[in-house]
Amino acid sequence: MKTLTNQTCLKCGWVAFGVPRDWAENEVKCFNKYFETLTQADKDAFGGKPSTIAAYERCFRCGGPYTNFRNSKDGDAPNGVTMQPIIYEVL
Repeated sequence: MKTLTNQTCLKCGWVAFGVPRDWAENEVKCFNKYFETLTQADKDAFGGKPSTIAAYERCFRCGGPYTNFRNSKDGDAPNGVTMQPIIYEVL
């Protein structure tokens, strides 16, 4: 996967790292294949349900849509913070 820019939610300011949709869809597919092999207790540790592409389409913090993000600027996120992926479609 080529490097993409970090993205900042316009609603809440949360910063995520941009990923292409096809990469996200593949990650969902791979995780769900693994998820099917788990015991119920282990499934519960992952929230009890398989992954969906929706997890990559919404802001982790406020639930805003990926279409409401902008390229991040210096200072949007402190060094060392944990970031989640968000769909990033280059137009």
